[in-house]
Amino acid sequence: MHDNAKDVQTEGIMVQDNNLDLERALLAATGERRMSTPLPRQFPSIDEAYAIQRRIHARTGQPIMVWKLGLTGKAPQDAFGTAEPTVGRLPASAIFSDRSQIFAVVPEIYAEAELVFEMGSDLPMLDRPYTRADICAALKGIYTGIEIVFSRFADDHQSLPLLIADNVNAYGLVLGGKLSSQWEDRFADMPAKLSRNDEAPVEGSTARVLGNPLDAVVWLANWLRENENDNLKKEQLIASGTTTGATEIFAGDTISVSFDGAPAARISLIPSDEKDQSL
Repeated sequence: MHDNAKDVQTEGIMVQDNNLDLERALLAATGERRMSTPLPRQFPSIDEAYAIQRRIHARTGQPIMVWKLGLTGKAPQDAFGTAEPTVGRLPASAIFSDRSQIFAVVPEIYAEAELVFEMGSDLPMLDRPYTRADICAALKGIYTGIEIVFSRFADDHQSLPLLIADNVNAYGLVLGGKLSSQWEDRFADMPAKLSRNDEAPVEGSTARVLGNPLDAVVWLANWLRENENDNLKKEQLIASGTTTGATEIFAGDTISVSFDGAPAARISLIPSDEKDQSL
């Protein structure tokens, strides 16, 4: 079967009609070469896509420190033909501090304002679905954050499985200011803004995240329990979903977010050629 596959050569990456070659191509696009991956002619299933995602993360040799939720609004779910969020995963090396600088690693890169949850203890493995109360009892903090996302594919017209295999476009999480040590009902529908330089901000709300971002974390806990026989663990962060949509950002930009009018997080984007000169 592998011998009969027709190869596609794009920017030095060869993708064939099987999941192993797709995985290798995405792994190359995740590394320093940052080459765009062509779309395969045959897409993986949802289960196969998550398996690709897990194996690529395993290559980092680092534990999962950030769970990323995508498609937490009805419009993006409709666009991808699904009725539930998607899940990505990141190691500690993908967490950036507030007011830090990151490199513009690809031509198209985006920022999203997010409410971030920190686990204070492991969730116990239960024989029933998790509830809001279970999550609240295990939380250590609620933070503001900026998620940095981009696609590793050369074509933006992706299927749901390719989005998942691409780690739901996750690249990094900027951890901003701490809002509280525990869940507060005001976080369910809190105004959010994302600003690029001095432009008018993009406005949103935490209610865009499944109607309540706490429910997004409950959903994630149950998804992990049912699909990966896993649980949320102490010190893990959950980027619960975009409150403002995705805003394209460019080298030289400064991006800031605020929740309920209070400055929350900021990041600056550095041209990638400065990175090349520093090597």
